[in-house]
Amino acid sequence: MLKLRYALILTAVYAGSAFAQNAPPNLPLYDPPMTPNLNGDFLPDPSQELPLGEDQLRAAFSDKTHRGTYNFKRPNIDSFAFMETTKSDGTTRHTHGDKVDVGTWKIMANVICFHYTNWDGGTHDACFNVFQKGNCYYHYGLRSGFGGAFTARSVHADETPECEPPSV
Repeated sequence: MLKLRYALILTAVYAGSAFAQNAPPNLPLYDPPMTPNLNGDFLPDPSQELPLGEDQLRAAFSDKTHRGTYNFKRPNIDSFAFMETTKSDGTTRHTHGDKVDVGTWKIMANVICFHYTNWDGGTHDACFNVFQKGNCYYHYGLRSGFGGAFTARSVHADETPECEPPSV
């Protein structure tokens, strides 16, 4: 478990440094850049903390735009940065690098799920437990490829992150 935690932390560190180099121009950067926290204290611990519930998820995502960074890279996209607008009518627009995915989103109990039509014409689904620290949202993927692992962190696009590390 300790090795997994260090692997996730190192991946997050590399994601932060890549974000600082490759962020789209419309996403502001914050100083200091993401720095290692080898204790992993900045990540929520899903074994000790509860994810946001349905009402909290709806308040955090309905008619909101989030900007954030992924803990991984998608094929053909050089950036870890993303921007996503989730409207109260259940539609979403997700921008990652120069690629745009559109789709729908829904909340079921303490899980938020997205169905996307990708920029390349394909489709995919993604479901997350979301944890909150300060005004930052930590997304833990539930599909088989992520297995409950930390996948992304976001903040409302009009806010400055109040969490560690401070770059989103």
